Amino acid sequence: MKNKKKLYVIIIVFIIIIGLAIYFIKNTGTKSYSYKLYKIKPITIQKSVLTTGTINPVHTINVGAQVSGLISKLDVWYNTDVKKGQLLAEIDPTTFIEKINMDKANLLSAEANVQKQIALLNYDKLTYIRNKKLWAENLISHSTEQNAESVYLQDIAQLKYLESIVKSDKSQLKIDETNLSYCKIYSPVNGIVINVAVAVGQTVASSFQTPTLFTIGENISKMEIDTTTNEADLGGIKKGDKASFTVYAYPDKTFYGLVHNVRINPTTVSGVVSYNVTIFFDNKNHLLLPGMTALPKIYIEKKENAIAVPNAALRFVPANENKYIINKITNELKTGEGVIWILQKNKPVPVIVKLGINNNSYTEIISDKIKIGSEVITGLNSSNNAQNKQPQGPGRKMFF
Repeated sequence: MKNKKKLYVIIIVFIIIIGLAIYFIKNTGTKSYSYKLYKIKPITIQKSVLTTGTINPVHTINVGAQVSGLISKLDVWYNTDVKKGQLLAEIDPTTFIEKINMDKANLLSAEANVQKQIALLNYDKLTYIRNKKLWAENLISHSTEQNAESVYLQDIAQLKYLESIVKSDKSQLKIDETNLSYCKIYSPVNGIVINVAVAVGQTVASSFQTPTLFTIGENISKMEIDTTTNEADLGGIKKGDKASFTVYAYPDKTFYGLVHNVRINPTTVSGVVSYNVTIFFDNKNHLLLPGMTALPKIYIEKKENAIAVPNAALRFVPANENKYIINKITNELKTGEGVIWILQKNKPVPVIVKLGINNNSYTEIISDKIKIGSEVITGLNSSNNAQNKQPQGPGRKMFF
């Protein structure tokens, strides 16, 4: 009986030992992974820059009042199409008309004084000539002759003074007539009224600066996007680059334009430097309105038949790869280089490659070891155990 018990115990222990051995063999053996592979083929890579901006007319004109007064009439309103020289508004001209009437009366008075002085001058001139002859004949005293000359010379000076008053009154009349003409405010360009900042009955004052009454967008059939482009994205953008953009009002519609200018005046906000890149586009159907937010994409570089890999391939590192190997690869990387992994005998092998043009999906690679038809690893298949989650490695070391 005791021998049977010992036999049972030995059998149980033996079974446990075998089970533990099988367990440890399974968990300490080499794990097998299934990889996602990408077969390299020539593709076209279009590099672009994403930015934001505001839609504006190419030329926006602020129309103001050059004189102060009460707005008595408005002839246009928001969205009114206007022609150059079209009447926009009127300022009450009563005060200016009265001032012109006063100027005319002052001018008439000044001209009358000139005529009166001319008559006096002519009379005193004859007196002076007569007294000069009489003094020469010793018929009057020298003082009488000198007094007549003095009166004559004073008349000449007085006439010049009165003539200057006439000129001044004429100038003042012209100024006031011009100010009267300013009571009618005309459009300086063809365009559309974007903003009206005045109402009938409102008083405008132009004493210190010209008040803006109307904002007119000149020809909104051709408009521009004023973008705020980060300095890091500015490299490569040049006049003539193609651009596409969307707006919130038409999210499913794409519009197109061209880069017109890169303005060199920087804007710094919270230490971030940005520049205004203007994009011109046609707006013949007037779908897009001033002030709309645009989301442009500027296409700055394009390469056809490029040997490229998905960006995921440059981020991939085999699971449980030796840290020493990863560090060695990282130290060997130079600026403008990256690492991709290929399968050799079912094992991932790293290849350092030079990097070229890239976009959000693909990056061009240059390597003697990688050619068209080569397969690179882009990740692990979802069938792999979750514990074998792909780690992050050196990926690439580059600057754009």
